[in-house]
Amino acid sequence: MEKLLKFLFFAVAFVVFLKLVLKLYVLKKAKTKEGMKVEGFSNGVLYFYSQRCGACKAMEPQIELLTKELEVRKLDVFSEEGQKEAKKFGVMATPTTILIKGGKVHKVFVGIVGADKILKEFKL
Repeated sequence: MEKLLKFLFFAVAFVVFLKLVLKLYVLKKAKTKEGMKVEGFSNGVLYFYSQRCGACKAMEPQIELLTKELEVRKLDVFSEEGQKEAKKFGVMATPTTILIKGGKVHKVFVGIVGADKILKEFKL
């Protein structure tokens, strides 16, 4: 029984470690897109989501708040256009919110982010 518990402990620790490494990789890759020029969209938000994503559903009220202040383009990563744009911007996880300011990628947020934080970043 003791060996089984040790094995389970290390298995869970390994999975947690892998999730952390993957998240760090996704965040690092997203950061490399900051400063990238965006054609046809000068100021606003590109929001990448999936209909089956629980975090995306939790993020939806924040996106609705953003639409009152900024132009928001919602892109389902399972649509043809969404896949094309996700590849262009290096989106590897949903939800991903890309803040466009002055025709360039200003900031990339991965995961659930409050509308107030995105608006604050936009006003900087």
